[in-house]
Amino acid sequence: MLSCSNNTNVSCLNEGECISDSCICSSLCFVGNRCEIYFNAIDLPFSSAMLEDTSSAQIVYSALLTLLVIIGLINNSIGLVICTRESIRITACGVYLIILLTSGFIRTIFLQTTVLTILGYESPSLRLWSCYANPYMSLALGFTGIWLSVGIAIERVLIECFDMNLYETRRHAMLASLGCFIYSCVTNLPAIFAREFVLSPSGKSLCMYDYISHPTWNLVDRVFSYIHAIVPCTAHLVCTVCILTTIARRKIFIHKNTQPKQRLCHVWFRQLYFHRDFLVPPLFLITCLLPNAIHGHLVVKCVSHSDLDHLRLHILFIFLLHVPSVFVYFLYIYPNESYRKEFRQTWLYRRFCCSFYRKNKKKSQQRYQVPIKSTMSELAVKSSF
Repeated sequence: MLSCSNNTNVSCLNEGECISDSCICSSLCFVGNRCEIYFNAIDLPFSSAMLEDTSSAQIVYSALLTLLVIIGLINNSIGLVICTRESIRITACGVYLIILLTSGFIRTIFLQTTVLTILGYESPSLRLWSCYANPYMSLALGFTGIWLSVGIAIERVLIECFDMNLYETRRHAMLASLGCFIYSCVTNLPAIFAREFVLSPSGKSLCMYDYISHPTWNLVDRVFSYIHAIVPCTAHLVCTVCILTTIARRKIFIHKNTQPKQRLCHVWFRQLYFHRDFLVPPLFLITCLLPNAIHGHLVVKCVSHSDLDHLRLHILFIFLLHVPSVFVYFLYIYPNESYRKEFRQTWLYRRFCCSFYRKNKKKSQQRYQVPIKSTMSELAVKSSF
């Protein structure tokens, strides 16, 4: 071990103090004999954070990711079958949903490559893919989907509050989707330019955000992380309040002769119960987005490599960021009665759901036929006596 002098701190780097011929680092994120290595587990991307955990935990992560990928592929495929029907795809919301489902499908495939990275990290090509290409494309597609969900919420406001024609804004939806994708690509550039391979205290070469060497990218990432988390959640809630207020006022106007003493707040909460599916997307986004933003940028500043509890919490919050792109069908399609009716008209429903229904119906008929036959035979025997 290198020794330092008690009279000078020249040998200790990053504001470390020389005590008893050894460097005492100023932060848990600086390690090494001279505090020369900066390693903050909170700055690790998804694959690198999982690689820093134990081997048994990596197996659990791989199984959960594979399960999430299977669910995502099935959900997004069903959603695409429904939204590509003519009655849906000619609307602006249909355009948003098709692009949202497509981006979710692609992002789900990228998520599976994270599992391949964990299993074969020694491959140089996989390491480069997991450090630069995969996180960047996943973030760009993920935040594109989040902003597209804001577009869907705004489209509902235009239809309900401003009597916008259902089929007039299809071109605007395509342009807005392209703008969301370009915006997400530009704002996630720190995922490429602020990352470098560093040697972790465990001896692994891991990809990590190097914000010490790139303070400008650190500021850019911090600002847009707040924007990506706060603005969509707020927009969803505001749009939901506007839609429910408009519906409540419309109900009061329609029933003003039969029920003249209705209060807006009572009608508003009643419509909230009837249209509670409006709250599913914003609440789901808040649940998935805010924990990572709060934990990674506000609550925790430094996580040591040996602090497995905070490391696993960091992995969990990144895992939540991938969940909205997996459950697009359950967030936007299944709660809508008209979309469910369209699903019953698809070949997928007729092929699988109806065949399953027919099989159960035949089994139930066979169960009822057996007692009937036995009863008839008993009656025949009794009549013979």
